[in-house]
Amino acid sequence: MELVVEPEAEDDLTQFKEEHQQYVLEQLKELKQSPTGHESSDTIRVKGRPVFKYKMKEGDRGGKDFRAVYDIIDSEVRVVAIFHRDTGYDKEELSERL
Repeated sequence: MELVVEPEAEDDLTQFKEEHQQYVLEQLKELKQSPTGHESSDTIRVKGRPVFKYKMKEGDRGGKDFRAVYDIIDSEVRVVAIFHRDTGYDKEELSERL
């Protein structure tokens, strides 16, 4: 599968520290190998249909704890949002990105 990080998700990524950006990008590379069967992915409903949420966590308090929301279209894993777990996601905003 090909990994595509949408422009909005790239903008999300720029809000993180450099080391966290690198961590997230490495995790996304792993995701593209098994986007539907990865142990850290599960589905959420946006716009009345299922899309995927991928959990990227390392360490405990103060550790890395990010989420990516993605869809699979043809043979592409399309990442539409990346956020820190503490900020959560807004389904209204996600629906605009899908």
